[in-house]
Amino acid sequence: MEESPIEITLTVQLTLTIDPTEQYPLAVISEVLAKQNITSILVEALVECLNERLVESFCGVKHSHGNGTERFQRSATCTRSAVTTAGEHTFTLDYVEDTAASEDEQSHFRPVENLIQFDGKKCYQEDISAKAVNLAMTLSYRDAASAGDGFEKTPSPDTIQRRVKEYGKKLSAFVSDHIPGTEADTVIPMGRSATVRMTTVASTKFRSHSQRTMMENLDQSLMSRLTLTGTA
Repeated sequence: MEESPIEITLTVQLTLTIDPTEQYPLAVISEVLAKQNITSILVEALVECLNERLVESFCGVKHSHGNGTERFQRSATCTRSAVTTAGEHTFTLDYVEDTAASEDEQSHFRPVENLIQFDGKKCYQEDISAKAVNLAMTLSYRDAASAGDGFEKTPSPDTIQRRVKEYGKKLSAFVSDHIPGTEADTVIPMGRSATVRMTTVASTKFRSHSQRTMMENLDQSLMSRLTLTGTA
């Protein structure tokens, strides 16, 4: 796998028809572009470009002479669906076979997953899940699912409930790690009546405001794990 920083150049073709006899408000142009789902297209293009670059680092350029004798060989291609705050995505990703792998070693893998971390096999990724759970701090699961906060697609009430329980465990660990002498039970918000069950030396009780603050910290920590730099 490549050790140096990987530079990716993305080219997206967008065709617009504009009547030169008309005058268009800038706000209208902005709204039209926003509806083109460009961010989602860029996410898919970036991941698939990284996929091909990383596969090449293992297997060489596709169809190049002599690749058949290399240890790493291109294998199957599959699709991977995911939903983020940018929209719904379908990625085409490649598997690579390690022909030197022993019987107790994994012989097939997707190189892009060494760089891009999907949230397990889940469709809804951490960014949109965390925001949906944050909505559930003040809304019911059903209302949080319908609120959407401008998302192209939002998790169902059942999915939000599962994420609440999952992130509740993470918040419990967060509280225990950041507040000395505190042990927190799993945080399970129930819509507008959300509470945090905690056991502390001084029997401190945290209400929903503290819970929302911790959820926002979790949301921010997810985003801070990725730093991108680029030029337009």
